[in-house]
Amino acid sequence: MDTKDNKIRLYTSQSFEVVKLLKEQNVCYVKKEYIEKKYQEVSGIFMEAYNWYISRAQNIVRKPECAKYPYWAFTKAEYAGLYPGYYLLTMEIPIDEVIFFKVEDWNKVLNLKYLDISEEDEKNHKDMLAKQNISIESDIFTKPFYPYLKSKVKKSWDNLFKYNELIKSGVMQKSVLQASLWELRKEWIVDIKDATKDICI
Repeated sequence: MDTKDNKIRLYTSQSFEVVKLLKEQNVCYVKKEYIEKKYQEVSGIFMEAYNWYISRAQNIVRKPECAKYPYWAFTKAEYAGLYPGYYLLTMEIPIDEVIFFKVEDWNKVLNLKYLDISEEDEKNHKDMLAKQNISIESDIFTKPFYPYLKSKVKKSWDNLFKYNELIKSGVMQKSVLQASLWELRKEWIVDIKDATKDICI
């Protein structure tokens, strides 16, 4: 990871509207309607994961009152993506403002899956699903038959944060990590690119 002066370089892909807000207001926050617009008909499923994340993450890094949901960023630019109509922001952010985790771990949470701590733990969970004839793991959340399993899966999601302090203390170094931020600040931005050219902010 690229760190200096207790800051870290991160990358995020954002819409023109976000870039415009940063230019005008110096700071911007994610609103609930942005999440609902992004995921549309499946937003209800993803909101389960997002709401859980907020409940835990705000105890790790203080959430500003204006912030409703997090922004996602990455330690490698290619993971942030550069999509039509979006801009790639390169940022240098105080490391204490960031929560780190593995991309694949968050994808499990987002898809309402069990987040194991070992191969054996994963195998035991899959064996348990098979014994209960559960072929689609998200059924644990979308159907009313599995309150105990739902609690067990949500408890496993706490494993998402197991790398955060190791990374911040320098004990662990990972080349590709996802990160969350409660806000984006104009002062953090060192570069903005669209698909064809650099722009100034």
